[in-house]
Amino acid sequence: MKHFTKNQGFTLLELLIVILFVGIIMAIGIPNFSKLKEKYEINGQAQKVYFDIMLARSTSVNNNNNVSVTFDVSKNLYKIHDDTNSDSVEDQGESIKSVNLENNVEFGYVPGLRDIDGNMVTSPIFMESGNTVTFNSRGQASKGGSIFLIHKNDIGISNNRLRSINILRATGAVEYLKYDIKATPTPWAF
Repeated sequence: MKHFTKNQGFTLLELLIVILFVGIIMAIGIPNFSKLKEKYEINGQAQKVYFDIMLARSTSVNNNNNVSVTFDVSKNLYKIHDDTNSDSVEDQGESIKSVNLENNVEFGYVPGLRDIDGNMVTSPIFMESGNTVTFNSRGQASKGGSIFLIHKNDIGISNNRLRSINILRATGAVEYLKYDIKATPTPWAF
């Protein structure tokens, strides 16, 4: 009598089916992972700008002097100047912090974008005038406005990855806003 032994291992057909299944999963998952990575990049950089502006405001109150934040759109950086003698000049010995935007994030916006107040945005640093905001010893801002951030892969595309940091002039309050294209009455939400 002949005994059949159970063979160990996989057949070529089983192996090909598993490889095909893994390939399909990867084809679906990798583009989604890339978009998720871009979302984390924009969130991280927007939060960095937000917290640095908040730090500038609190430093102005704690040190009882002016602190300025200047945005350079062409270089994608901003500079924080702790103006200890409040003369608006970067003197030797005064603390100056320069921060570059990273991870494919830049100051930018898409055409047709409106800010939280419904105004048509015409510049990534959308303030009353210029690209510098100064916080006084009471934490009040010299001007109000918005700073818009966009991922480089989203330039020209209106989607939910736009971010805005708003500064209220009277109080110096700083707000971090996310863009939600489906939200009403305004697409900006906290």
